[in-house]
Amino acid sequence: MDITTPRQIGKSSVKVTPLGLGCGTIGSTDVSNPTSFATIDSAWETGVRFFDTAPWYGLGMSERRLGLALTGKSDRSLYHINTKVGKSLVAEPFQNDTNLTFSPGGEVRTPYDPITGFRVHFDYTYEKIMLQHSDSLQRLGHASVDSLTIHDMDYGYHDQSQIEIHIEELSREGGGGALALEQLRTNGHIQAIGCGCNLENRNTDSWLTDAHEDLIDRIADTVDLDFLVIAGGYTLLENRALRRVLPLCESRNIGVIIASPFASGWLVNPGQAAYMYGEAPPEIADRSEKIQAICQRYSVPIAAVAIQFTLAHPAVAAVIPGAKSPCEPKQNYDFLHTLVPNEIWKELKEASLIENDAPVPK
Repeated sequence: MDITTPRQIGKSSVKVTPLGLGCGTIGSTDVSNPTSFATIDSAWETGVRFFDTAPWYGLGMSERRLGLALTGKSDRSLYHINTKVGKSLVAEPFQNDTNLTFSPGGEVRTPYDPITGFRVHFDYTYEKIMLQHSDSLQRLGHASVDSLTIHDMDYGYHDQSQIEIHIEELSREGGGGALALEQLRTNGHIQAIGCGCNLENRNTDSWLTDAHEDLIDRIADTVDLDFLVIAGGYTLLENRALRRVLPLCESRNIGVIIASPFASGWLVNPGQAAYMYGEAPPEIADRSEKIQAICQRYSVPIAAVAIQFTLAHPAVAAVIPGAKSPCEPKQNYDFLHTLVPNEIWKELKEASLIENDAPVPK
């Protein structure tokens, strides 16, 4: 498996390094400015040239830190930035908690940042997407990004009535969000359009039925997508994206970016970290133990098997693990370059720990 040559994202013209960096964690207030800059520097030193961020991460902090860290690094054409649309950061000088809303699972949906005085507001219309794009450029301190991703249009954040509102906002006949994205791409302001696809604790129920997969179908029918960012739906522990989402991507020549390949850290330290931002279900904990036992027999870190597994699928262009300290990008690089014996993949399939039709490295 080639893990160094840049890969094309779907039918777009964008080619990215197979190992990228997810910049959600560096938006945390628990990570200092110097540490965030050093973390990006560390990723750069390992050859990473693809960086994923969003206004949602730290309510603007991730974009600001990433932009500063990349400024002057290299010719702008030599690295790629993906950020996201669908969530505006609205100035709220005097905190007004009547603007606070909750997701179907009771999690905060529209948080407020008391440091900057901005609150999240969802909107996928033409005007708002154009403004969100412009605001991101200002925070990044860059005149362009390479791609924009429709962020968190799923059942983790919206109930069915809200989903219908946001699909209408995105539609060409309604709010025109799709037109905004396609216009930005046609005019050369971006090179690719993506959409997020999440499987995490807050929206697990929507994956027990066809609801989430039906929604991805609807979004792909509404917007001419170049790629999906799949978080949680295709990992060493969770192969559910093989059911309908990855076949959809292959049939439409939609590329795939894998976020959270370690299931939010669980697959680096099973049992010691959160699983997709929450508590691991019993079946996940049990499967982890069985996979870990196989890996230990061959003295291979489970994290190495996890990151290489996701990159083996032919639709996948890149994997974007997060990092919160300078040592973690180097660990990610080492995991990607660890030799994994073919016997591990064979045993995982024989034990039905991964799907039998899941592509694996040779």
